[in-house]
Amino acid sequence: MIIYQKENIGNSYEYRSNCHENWTVPPHIHEYSEIAFTKKGVSTIYLDGEKYLVPENHLIFIRPNQIHEYSDETLSILRCAVFSNDFVPLFYASLGENVLESPVVDFSDSISLLNEFDQTSSNEVLKICGLLNLICSIVLKNSILVPTDKALHRHDMLFKTIEFISNNFKEDIQLKQIAKKIGLHEKYLSSTLHSLTGMNFQEFLASYRIDYAKCLLRKDISNQFTIFEIAMQCGFSSINTFNRAFLHQTGLTPSKYKKQFANNLRK
Repeated sequence: MIIYQKENIGNSYEYRSNCHENWTVPPHIHEYSEIAFTKKGVSTIYLDGEKYLVPENHLIFIRPNQIHEYSDETLSILRCAVFSNDFVPLFYASLGENVLESPVVDFSDSISLLNEFDQTSSNEVLKICGLLNLICSIVLKNSILVPTDKALHRHDMLFKTIEFISNNFKEDIQLKQIAKKIGLHEKYLSSTLHSLTGMNFQEFLASYRIDYAKCLLRKDISNQFTIFEIAMQCGFSSINTFNRAFLHQTGLTPSKYKKQFANNLRK
C-alpha cells in the first residue's frame, strides 16, 4: 500500500529533520519536498519504483507528490529533512517545466553545509530557509535539467486519488466520484492507478480499509467491538466482504489476527 502522509501537507514554513540508521519506510507520498543525505555508508532509496544508491556525502532530492521509500538493503546513517515548498520558491521557479535528470547529487565539497542541520532546531525558520536555499542552489548547479514528462502529471493524479481515499475510505466511495472530483475520465483514472500501484481501485481502497481494521483490532484488547462492528467502521458493506479482503491481504481471518496479536503481547 502507498501511504498518504497527512502530516506533510498544507502548512507554511514547516520543517522536520532527523537522523536514522539503516532506515526503512514503506512507499509513501506527500505534498512537501524532501532531501536525504548519507552521513555514513550507502543509502538505498526508491523513487517512483526506481532504485537509487546514495553514497556517503551525497544527497537525494525528492519532489512533491513523488512516490518514495527507504530500504535497509544497504547499511547507512542518513539525515532526512521534509519541508513545505514555501521555503524554496525560487528553486521551483528556476526549474520551471523541467525536472532533475538525476535526483542524486554529490555534496562532498559542501559537507559543512549539510552538517549544519545537526545543530539546527525546527523553530529556526530563517536559518533553515537559508540552508535549504543554499542546498537547492548547489543541486541546480550540479544537475542537468530535462523537460517534464507525463509521468509527473500521473503522479500528481495519484496524489489526489490517495488523498481522497485516505480522507473518505470509511464511506461508500466509488471510482467515478474521485474521477469527477479531479476532472479525469473514469477509465483513464482506473488504468493509471493500476499501472502505478499494481492494484485496481477496489483492491487499493480495500488496502486502506484493512490497514485501519488492523489498527482497530490491535487496540481492541478489551473486546469492546465485534468483528462486524469493526468491519462497518472501516467502510465494508458486509462481514463476508471484510473477512475475504482481510484474509487475502494478511493470510489470517480478523479473529485469528486479533488473537495472534494478543498472544504476542502476553509473551
